[in-house]
Amino acid sequence: MRKLMVLAIILSLLIPTFTMAKNKNGEEDILMGMLKELKGEFLEGDINMGGIILEEFISKEDMETMAEEIKNSLDLVGQRIEPNRDIMDLEEKYFSQESIYEEDFNHTAIYGYDPKGNPMAIMISSYLNPEFNKGETTLFINIIKVEKNFNINGIIEKVESIFKDFDKSVEITTCVVGTIQGKLDRSSMEKDMARVLKKFKGKTVEKYFDETLRSYTVFTPLIENFIFSGEKKINLNLAIRYNEYEDKTYIWIGTPIITTGY
Repeated sequence: MRKLMVLAIILSLLIPTFTMAKNKNGEEDILMGMLKELKGEFLEGDINMGGIILEEFISKEDMETMAEEIKNSLDLVGQRIEPNRDIMDLEEKYFSQESIYEEDFNHTAIYGYDPKGNPMAIMISSYLNPEFNKGETTLFINIIKVEKNFNINGIIEKVESIFKDFDKSVEITTCVVGTIQGKLDRSSMEKDMARVLKKFKGKTVEKYFDETLRSYTVFTPLIENFIFSGEKKINLNLAIRYNEYEDKTYIWIGTPIITTGY
């Protein structure tokens, strides 16, 4: 679960680049459709949501109150345990909470599960710039959906409601992860990718290839929201990597970009 904090940091760095954010309904169908076309078996879906909720630094007491309210709003389940315990092996019965309180930086991270057994992380950070006496408070939420019926609408509505209460909008990235048994032939892989992108009206903006990784940055009109890479619109990111230890090829398909490690 610790890696989820890194995901939130990555997403926070992307906030200034988002230029358009509309309803995500239906986008998971496109991602799952592409995975199916590539003959991948669904492993998990990752949803990262967050942004600035307050233009001010908040106290320890306010952060604890906010964390409790958000935890309850998202239906995080279980009893609280010490933060040094690993909840991953404790089923869906517990959650942990870690906090840092300093003069100009407060942070709370909650790790647990939703009622359907999906891992969830909630991270609230508040900063104060003493030179200008200005602060900022951010909220980031990561959910890993493990059920094959990858429906994200309910959780997004809950998170959007939280941000609406602060009169703020939320930025969202979604990614599905799948696997194919064995190592794919490089030529066949590239042909399959070209075929799938054509079917979903995807135009490749950037490519990155090395010995083990194939990564495509794409724009498709089938997805409404987008960001800019330089002067070009992008809203779809695909990556393929072979894992020799598992003898599986992993596929990541995200919108507008992949924010989980691959």
